[in-house]
Amino acid sequence: MVVNSIYTDQEYATLFQEGDENSLSFFYQTFYPALVYYSFQIVQNRSIAEEIASEAFVKTWRMHYKLDSYAGIKAYLYKIVHRDSIEAISKEQKRAQFHRNMQPSVSTDSPFDNMVRSEVHSIIHTALKDLPPASRKVVIMHYLEGKTTGQIAKELNLHTSTIKTQKMQGLKALRKIFVRPLLWLFYICINSFWVS
Repeated sequence: MVVNSIYTDQEYATLFQEGDENSLSFFYQTFYPALVYYSFQIVQNRSIAEEIASEAFVKTWRMHYKLDSYAGIKAYLYKIVHRDSIEAISKEQKRAQFHRNMQPSVSTDSPFDNMVRSEVHSIIHTALKDLPPASRKVVIMHYLEGKTTGQIAKELNLHTSTIKTQKMQGLKALRKIFVRPLLWLFYICINSFWVS
């Protein structure tokens, strides 16, 4: 959609710095498609690219009082999209690595290795059952299914800040739940090592 410009680019930048929301709309309509495309070139996922581009405007708006030129606002948006796209790729790679590590393999692992892997798997699933239902659903969708915060929010019809809060609460609860079983697992590992 083309913006009907009643101001120059620099006048919109001045209004943006002053906190005028119409100027935010101007910049959104001007740059959003290009930012989605830019992010997509990095992340290769349309919905993630759209989420990153949208979030870039939220982050830029929080800093509106520091940005005083059209070029500065544009550069800041691209900087955020680039950084967040690279971060999204990194998270996806970690998630993929986690899933690869959790896959059963036909390897020459010792019975002890298989026992430890089974115990860790059991600890994770038991811990997930102990989470409050809302947090459990968000943690599973994000960490095990690999969905983004935006995708989860859309699927559950909730605001992204609610999803982030439930995710943080879930992780906090998991840390508390994991302490005792992991200490027990560590004890088993040490004893098995010294016995063998």
